[in-house]
Amino acid sequence: MTTVGDHHLAGVDALLPLALLTAAAGLVWNFIADRRAAERATLLARRACEDAGVLWLDQNVQVVRKRLARDRNGILSWRRDFDFEFSSTGDERQLGRISLVGLEPVALIGPVPRPPTLFGFPGQR
Repeated sequence: MTTVGDHHLAGVDALLPLALLTAAAGLVWNFIADRRAAERATLLARRACEDAGVLWLDQNVQVVRKRLARDRNGILSWRRDFDFEFSSTGDERQLGRISLVGLEPVALIGPVPRPPTLFGFPGQR
């Protein structure tokens, strides 16, 4: 004879695989989103250094902070802060930071772009 309590536990046991599968899918999705954001920050760091005419050291970015924030549409998303290093002479290291909400850049602290010259931007031919 099955009691009401035993039947309830059988239902919980049936949901456990679904809960584990959902948690695993969430972890995989989060890992992929973190990698995409790191790739975007890498591209932005490289462009910022090229535009400023400085050396981008180590050619990578490191995530230093991750927290929830609202994007420009008010939707809750992840804000990730990435640090990178650059040098204007090759002898010193300076720290830069790129902040992304989702994949959108919201802040850049780092190399200052070179001003345009009379004949265009430096480096253009």
